[in-house]
Amino acid sequence: MGQSLQKFKDATKRLSKQTLGLAALGLIVAGLVGCQTRPTARSVQIQLSTWGSAQEVAVLKSLLRDFERSHPQIRVQLLHIPENYYQKLHILVAGDMAPDVIFTNSLSFPIYASQGIFRDLRPYLAPGAKNTGASDENSDRVSNGPSEALSEAQFYPQALKAFRWRLPNGQRILGALPRDISNVVIFYNRDLFRQAGLAEPRAGWTWEQFREIADRLTVDANNDGDPDQFGVSFYSTPPLFWLPFVWSAGGDLFSPDLRRFTLNQAKAVEGLRFYADLRHKWHVAPKKVESGGTSMSQLFLQQKVAMLVSGRWSVPVFREQAKFRWDVVPLPVGPSGQSRVGIDASGYAIAAKSQHPTESFALIRYLLSREAVRTVTESGLIVPARPDVATSAAFLSPHQAPAHGQAFLDVIPEGVPTHTPPRWNEVAEELGLALEPVWDGQQDPAMAMAAVKPKLDALLEVSP
Repeated sequence: MGQSLQKFKDATKRLSKQTLGLAALGLIVAGLVGCQTRPTARSVQIQLSTWGSAQEVAVLKSLLRDFERSHPQIRVQLLHIPENYYQKLHILVAGDMAPDVIFTNSLSFPIYASQGIFRDLRPYLAPGAKNTGASDENSDRVSNGPSEALSEAQFYPQALKAFRWRLPNGQRILGALPRDISNVVIFYNRDLFRQAGLAEPRAGWTWEQFREIADRLTVDANNDGDPDQFGVSFYSTPPLFWLPFVWSAGGDLFSPDLRRFTLNQAKAVEGLRFYADLRHKWHVAPKKVESGGTSMSQLFLQQKVAMLVSGRWSVPVFREQAKFRWDVVPLPVGPSGQSRVGIDASGYAIAAKSQHPTESFALIRYLLSREAVRTVTESGLIVPARPDVATSAAFLSPHQAPAHGQAFLDVIPEGVPTHTPPRWNEVAEELGLALEPVWDGQQDPAMAMAAVKPKLDALLEVSP
């Protein structure tokens, strides 16, 4: 691990020692403000780093207070980093000040896992903790509590897969345990569908049906050539919005071993072209100049976009602000015969250098207990990575929109677990630059991907 960690530190040399010290010190001071109680002479203090909105952090702080009450020998120092989370985490790790418990997502996980920075959590798991994968009629009244044992069986396997990694020495680790899953569905305005005389979409609809519906929902009321209402949203970044079209066409971003860039292959190009054509050939999605500085979510709330590709994070805002009826449906089925979306996971890891791994796992076990995950789920922000919570009323919320929240769960079995290379940040930057002219309608995706392939293959080849 020594050489790997040194490489990681070398990557931060552009940060001066003074900047490193001040930045890290600033984070520690900020974290002290978040301490729940002062440590006693007999207690152990551990640090937990996380990002999150004010609403999410308020829920977390309440859980930490409950944890400390039930574990009086452990005190938790919360390091809330709301912006530039991984940039600041990088600084802490490089300065040998990594928090004991680190909230991470599967997209950035390989950057740290490949350097041996996360501890393998499998030794802490119980081999046979019970999980049926579904809730029973009493599941919402049962509390497994802080002493609940955790096993891999209690989580969606797709979420776990996103946190598995093979180290350079051949060791396989489970570097984090998932709290939630981020996937995308299509939010749609039920009132605009009714006004257009359209039946509401259902799972199993095809690309062609989707395109035709988007065309019907694109309206130029004053016939000036500029639509006043668009059928569907358009995001050029991040990839989670356009990759479903690649996967549903039968293509992929990388080879299974992450050593080759495959977005230049025919099926992948078909997915890219279909997505770009929504904007430039069929004009059912807004171009950059037509959306201006307004986000797609805001356009949806303003009823200027009838269908929005988004995730569970949009639900609380829409419940509060939408002045129309809305629901969700899985993305349409592509040429592959499937509708496939990414399965990004967020969860908790323990730093390999933590001096308190046992206490750190006690915290993770508490935060991932059914009771704690249910509490976070009830905020409406997440798709829980525990099936027993996901299939309960805490998530499905039968008396609140969306009526078909089950769609978030139905896409999981065929979903694609996030699996990125250690140099993902560099790959993503180069890929984004190569796709800009495609999204702007200035270059065919086949040409753009063929041109960038050598550069991306080189980045993948030198990944540790």
